[in-house]
Formats: sequence, structure tokens, C-alpha cells
Amino acid sequence: MVCGLLLLALWTTKKANSVLQQDSESEFWLLSDVHFLSSALHDNSIAFNQFAEGAAGKEMRYQAESLEAFVAEALEKRPTGVILTGDMTLNGEKASAESLAELLAPLQEASIMVLSLPGNHEIYNGWARIFDGDKEFYADQISPQDFKDIFSEGYEKADSVDRTSLSYSINLNDQYRLVLLDSCIYEEQVNWNQPTTNGRLKESTLEWLKDQLEAAKQQQQTPLLFMHHNLLEHNSLLKEGYILDNSAQLQQLLTAYQVPAIFSGHIHIQDITEGPSGIQEIVTGSYSTQELGYGVVTLTDETINYEKKVIDLDQWAAKNKRKDPHLLQYSNYQATIFQQDTTKMVRQQLASVTELTEEQINTLYTFIAKMNAALFTGDDVYSQEEKETIRHSEEYQLLATYSYFLKQYVDSLLEDKSPDNALTLPIK
Repeated sequence: MVCGLLLLALWTTKKANSVLQQDSESEFWLLSDVHFLSSALHDNSIAFNQFAEGAAGKEMRYQAESLEAFVAEALEKRPTGVILTGDMTLNGEKASAESLAELLAPLQEASIMVLSLPGNHEIYNGWARIFDGDKEFYADQISPQDFKDIFSEGYEKADSVDRTSLSYSINLNDQYRLVLLDSCIYEEQVNWNQPTTNGRLKESTLEWLKDQLEAAKQQQQTPLLFMHHNLLEHNSLLKEGYILDNSAQLQQLLTAYQVPAIFSGHIHIQDITEGPSGIQEIVTGSYSTQELGYGVVTLTDETINYEKKVIDLDQWAAKNKRKDPHLLQYSNYQATIFQQDTTKMVRQQLASVTELTEEQINTLYTFIAKMNAALFTGDDVYSQEEKETIRHSEEYQLLATYSYFLKQYVDSLLEDKSPDNALTLPIK
């Protein structure tokens, strides 16, 4: 009995200190907010089309193809792994999660890791639906255990799994420890309620995280964190429901352990922001809106490098001899869907304004649509001269006169001061 306990203790110690790879350099691709809906859950008919037209700028009809193109790119470039930072499914449909896992399976077969963490849309989401004809029906929801089973690789490779959430840590190599945090608030059983948008780390999860950061410190590793919700403010108007409820508490812990960077999603925009303590938060934009963007994180002994990349689905469709004109001109098609959502927002805000002509409203839409697209793609850094030109433009003056909200929104788009598509951090 004593011998058995001794062997168990030795095995546990070895597992806790073992690393996944000996390579000093690794590359991870970040995929966020895919909002994938399995084709098995809709018949491309009335109810689905009505939903797709009001899906807040998400492209819903060619999701499988866009993911096939992503997988093909990854198989060609062969990163160490892919990390999905939540909202992988549209509304937590179990069938969507299973279909997504099947689409990503070729990566695992090629020894490219697939590590996943949940978003606020994933677990026990009462919005899970099947679209059939002109009706919607409830779809099977994802339980925490389902999530572990469907996206199992991260948990199988984990050095430690939090007992009270879906968080886990990956002891990558001698240089880095990756911590994937479950920041979501969800029900404990199947329900028909809307999902909770905001997020919070449980006290027990914070204690577990502290243990992981302490282990990284003892092993002289650099800890990197990944979660769905945002740690920092990325837009002055888009804060409520996006920033973690106990962000200040988490920031204090990360500062104490000198965590250099955290990677997140949720807000759908591409953005990089530095916190008061110097921590960098890198948000990878949604893969379902405006463009097929993803992040590439390269880890070396000396630096952490991040760069946004975009999948060219037009090229993929041509290479694979697809005949659908929307696929062959997908970048324009996807941008048009996103712009249509911006049009709705502008028209709703100006619906009660009778002083503006239709031509002026169209001009305002074009003005805001261009800036809105830049926000979501991370191309929203303006020089002082460009800011002055915008503020003195006829469009801006019209907004200042007729729409306080839209004027505020444009002002928020002018706040960004640093590039959002690339970053290099030295390892201290």
C-alpha cells in the first residue's frame, strides 16, 4: 500500500512538472467569436433567413467554408496549436459544437493542438434553436461536461484543471505556461433563459489561478492568460457587459505576478490596449463579422509577438473551384452584410429626425460605416490631422446637431492611440 502511494505521488509530481514540448519557439493561432451554427440546425428557409438578416453583422451562410479555409491555411503553415477564445457556437447548440469540432479535427490529426475555452454563448444557453421552415424549435444545449467532452484536447493536455469552472492551464515548455480561464456566468442546468452577457471569475477560480501563477514563478516561466471577456476598456461606449465584473481584482493578481499579456475576445473588435500596470490586453476580432481575422502569437525565448492575419476566402474558393459568386467575392459579400447592420443602426438613431434629407442620411451612413469597419478590423488609429479633419467635416457637424449618440460614438472611435494589429513584447 505504501509502495502504491509512493508511486502515485511520484507520478503526480512528474505530471505537474512535465512540459508539452521541448521546443523553445511555438506559434498559436487565436480564433474568437466564430458564432458557428451547424447546417444540421437549419433548412436555409424563412425562419433562418429572417434570423440571418438580423444577426448583428454576422455572416451566417458560409461559416463551414470559412472554417475549412482556416483549417487549410493552418495545415499548410503548421502552427503549434489553435486557441479558441469563446463564443465558438452561435447560441450554445450542442450540434454546432460537435460540427465545429469535426471541422477542426484535421488539425488534431496533423498534431496541431486545439485548445478551447467557453464564451458567454456556450453553456446552457436558452437561445439554442433549430430553424425549420418558418418556425424555431429548442435545440439541445451544451453542459459543462459536454464542453469538456467535445473540446477535450485542452483538458487532456492540461497540467491543472480548476474544479469549479472550465478553466485549465497548459505547461507548454520551460519558458511559458498558458492559462485558459472560464470567465462566463451560466446556469447550472438546461433552461430557456437568455445567456448572461457579462463575466466574472469565481473566487475559487481566482485561488486556482493564483496557484498556477505561483507555479509559473517557481519554474521561472512566463504566464500568458486567455479568456473570453475583456480585462480592460477598449472603447468608452462599449464597456457594460464586456469588461470582467471583477476586473480590478484580476488586474491586481496579474500585476503581482508580472503577467505581461492577456488575450481575449467578446467585444468583436480588433484592439490592443495597455493597462495601468503595463499588462497588454490583445483582443482578436470576431471571425464572423467584417473580415475573417485571426491572431498569430509567436513565443520565443526573448519575445512575445502578436500579429493579426486574415483568411482570403475568395482565393480559397477559386483554388477549390467553387462556383458560388458569393464565395468567389466573399470579402465584398461579408463587408456588405456588416455594412447593412451599420445602416440599420444609423437609421434607427435618425428615425425621428425630420430635418435631414435622404441624401444627408445616406452620407452619414457612409461616413459612420467607414469608421465602424475600421474599429472592427483594428485600423482605427488616426493622426491628429485626420481627427481634426473628421471633427470639422459636414457629417460630424450634422451628427453634433441631430444625434448625440452617433456623435458620441464617432468620438469614441477617435480615442485609439496605438496600433491594434501587431505587438512585440520583450521577455523580462
